[in-house]
Amino acid sequence: MEGLIEKILEYVEPDEEITPDSALKADCGLTSFDLVCITEDLSRERGMKADKVNIRACVTVKDLAVLFGIE
Repeated sequence: MEGLIEKILEYVEPDEEITPDSALKADCGLTSFDLVCITEDLSRERGMKADKVNIRACVTVKDLAVLFGIE
């Protein structure tokens, strides 16, 4: 999970600490473009492709971690 949080911090500087329950857009401040970039990075790093519908369903950091099999 820490690696995912570090990845998010490459794109944004949120006012508060990011936790697994942080909302990707509201708490982390990610834009839709940021989320696309992060998921592309994760897809390359993990050797997998996530479905766009599943990505759109991710609301929290934990949701994104589950989608990519990150603990």
